[in-house]
Amino acid sequence: MRVVGYARLSRASEDSTSIEKQHEILTKTAEARGWTLVGIETDGDVSATKSRLDRPGLTAARDAVASGLADALLCWRLDRVARSVVDMGTLLDEGLQIVSATEPLDTTTPMGRAMVEVLQVFAALESRTTGERARATKAFLKSRRRWGGGPRPYGYTPVPAEDGVGKVLVVNEAERAVVRRIFEALDSGASVNGLARALNADGVSTPTSRGTWLPASVLNLARALHVSGYLTEAARLDERGRPVGRERRPVLDEDGEPVRPWEPLLADDLAERVRARVTREALDEARSAATKAGREGANRRLLSGLAYCPCGERLLVRSRRGGTFYGCRGLAEGSHVLADAEKVDEVAERLFLGSFSGTAVVETVATVSVSDEVAEIDRHLAAATGEITRTSTADLPVLFARIADLTAEKERLEASSAKVTTRTTTTPYGEAWDGWTVAERREHLSALGVRVDVRPARQRGAWDDSRVVLDVPGADYLAGQLD
Repeated sequence: MRVVGYARLSRASEDSTSIEKQHEILTKTAEARGWTLVGIETDGDVSATKSRLDRPGLTAARDAVASGLADALLCWRLDRVARSVVDMGTLLDEGLQIVSATEPLDTTTPMGRAMVEVLQVFAALESRTTGERARATKAFLKSRRRWGGGPRPYGYTPVPAEDGVGKVLVVNEAERAVVRRIFEALDSGASVNGLARALNADGVSTPTSRGTWLPASVLNLARALHVSGYLTEAARLDERGRPVGRERRPVLDEDGEPVRPWEPLLADDLAERVRARVTREALDEARSAATKAGREGANRRLLSGLAYCPCGERLLVRSRRGGTFYGCRGLAEGSHVLADAEKVDEVAERLFLGSFSGTAVVETVATVSVSDEVAEIDRHLAAATGEITRTSTADLPVLFARIADLTAEKERLEASSAKVTTRTTTTPYGEAWDGWTVAERREHLSALGVRVDVRPARQRGAWDDSRVVLDVPGADYLAGQLD
């Protein structure tokens, strides 16, 4: 008979049978029975209760049998394949033949299949009662203010309690220093990404003692409650009392106060400030502010919206390698412009002031003359508004209609009396320029219709002032001011 081996391990411990040991047992069993072992599929660190039948190794083993490559599946024990009566039934119904290497179970015979179905009922019961015992144990340890087990909290080391019941947490001084470094850096405004890179560069071990620091691991530690010495529990439970998600909350005592049996790793005020800063809401708000600041920063460039690529597209303000550039949307296509924004602005200013430094500034002024008719309407509006509190409810619609008519007439009269004029000042552009903000300078250039064309570099990495070409459609009008 041809068999495909299957090995699975939920979590390695001193009491578990390792993947390697399971492989050895499967190989020796096949040899002893004269079977051909076509291969061994493996699922490491996978729970059959949580993943059910959705396991890569098990899927590959099922496919081997379904395709005819193997006649049956060989496992170390039946519970390696499934821990649910429903799941085992699904496998048997699809025709999968299962043989256990260490149990007298063989579904290739009718009696063997019946035995498997009966045993699976008890296996499922054992799985459920194991979960109930684990939850009861954690509840008991929590009531005695003991560590409930699971991944070790970074900054602490679990040690047996003096009374022999469970374990307590004592401070790991080396990791406490890392926790303080992270919290103090974040409190000073350090970025999460930069902090993760710095920890990796310094060779600081991660909470799991393997891999590298990621921004997510820095955030998880900054949000953790255990660093303040709190005894924690799952924040949300399902209908069967099982944890949902990874969010934690402090365990509360009889008076509703958080239970704090461990020595805090850092001061409460520092921990609370940083936790408030790294909440998801605070980070979303910070990202929104950064995006807004980035847009405002782009608008602070002199030629935003006024500079063009030879392809006809407006150049966008881009940030690269710590610098600011004007770049075309089609930059990725390889034949478009990317130019240092500082240099382009400087040359454009020089060209403009070189021609119009002595030209008087021309401003557009809007004036509104308030006629006697408008003043009369204002008096009627004031009187009508004053009547609102003295008018009966039944008459209010008529009063509101009168106020609306008066308001519309006032707007019509004001619009007809508005005049837009241009005013030439005695101050030339050369003198006014230094006193203006970048936004005011851009406003004047835009009003004059200034357009700046930026040409591609003749030589990669080399700057040439001739790349900037300034066109002022209002140049003839400005020049007339000199006469």
